[in-house]
Amino acid sequence: MILKRRYHPTNFKFFTWLVRHTYGYWLRWNYRISPINRELFSTLKPPFILVGNHTTLLDPFMTNSFVPYPIHWVASDGNMRNPIMRFLLIKLVGSIPKSKAIPDIETVSWIVDLIKNRRGVVGMYPEGQSSWTGTPFPAFYSSAKLLRLLRAPVVLTKTRGGYLTKPRWTHVRRRGRTEIEFSVLFTPEQLKSLPLHEIDRRLNDALAYDDSAWCKERGILFASARGAESLELAIYICPNCGAHASLHSKGRLLTCDRCGFSVEYGDDSRLTIASQGDTAAHPKLFDGTGAAGGPSVALFPDTVAAWMPLQSDMLKNALEEALRTKSAELIFSDELVRLRRGKRIDSMKTVVRGKIALYTDRLEFTASRGTAAAPIVFALDTVEAEGVLKWNFFEFYQGMSVYRVVFSDPKASGKKYADAIGLLRELNKNHFPGL
Repeated sequence: MILKRRYHPTNFKFFTWLVRHTYGYWLRWNYRISPINRELFSTLKPPFILVGNHTTLLDPFMTNSFVPYPIHWVASDGNMRNPIMRFLLIKLVGSIPKSKAIPDIETVSWIVDLIKNRRGVVGMYPEGQSSWTGTPFPAFYSSAKLLRLLRAPVVLTKTRGGYLTKPRWTHVRRRGRTEIEFSVLFTPEQLKSLPLHEIDRRLNDALAYDDSAWCKERGILFASARGAESLELAIYICPNCGAHASLHSKGRLLTCDRCGFSVEYGDDSRLTIASQGDTAAHPKLFDGTGAAGGPSVALFPDTVAAWMPLQSDMLKNALEEALRTKSAELIFSDELVRLRRGKRIDSMKTVVRGKIALYTDRLEFTASRGTAAAPIVFALDTVEAEGVLKWNFFEFYQGMSVYRVVFSDPKASGKKYADAIGLLRELNKNHFPGL
């Protein structure tokens, strides 16, 4: 637990001004960001709360460049385990740490103090994580509870195009166009009078977006010759043959090493088939005959967002079969990883270097060759709050300890482990007593 003597949110106005007028200006120019209704802040004064749709890891910096007040962002404590980032985020920016997917009364206490006593500005993303698809996650219901507790004005920062400028799954930025629109979502009077479920409904409705649809409607292109690079961090199952972790990206193409199926990522974020590969692997994907004798792609998911439900269903079916047959085969594995352990914002220490392997009942880490140490095993009924930090750090909790898997391959997906563990928990709790 972080004691008050170890942490107190501080935000230096000069540092905020400096970042806004250096990095903030660079972001505005490079991503062609246009503010809408920025004049709102000429009349609205702190305290207030900013809520936004989390389209990209750059969202806080983009918003900071237009809001004329220091913002205390609620951020995952995973971002603060590096000593340099801990100093930057805690001492200079005044970020409020939040343990991912774990309720934290201490975090709420800091937010209440900043709004009620220090009359500041708090920023938060109710989805809890940035989007993998350019569409939203559901907002945590606890966000509605917090807003009603605070009863301060709530400002919506609605970002369009942010995901397409730099999708979470890539390091390659694309220059297109981005809009950030500011509006008052709730007044204190509304928060006092509205039932909790209505606050939650309005919040989710306000955060809804689809960047690919917005891009198509506006005819905006986000050009990049490396558009598909690292897409396998999000898409890790081939829709053609069903192979796991067989997809690899290069330039604008994402190709399955097993069946040869390949798609091209376009400047409008649409996916088009570049090679059918072995069509016998999944004949239902190609339904009938298209133009010029080519395949019909009516069933083909032409955006990352459309691909995700198909991928989830395919993974779920594979896991159901593994549970039904009590298969001992591994689900996913990666070589040359580091398993690190820590607590909250403390620095992490490496526990083992070697291989990660996921089975239906356990997560196993085996040290590299040349060592005789026994594998480190985590029964899945002891694993909690599995998720992905930034691009591909796979993190999970066991008790009060947090573990992070660092992959030597920057294109190795940590998301596949988080997805599979979540589905295993959902599928058959009888396999994991106590869940």
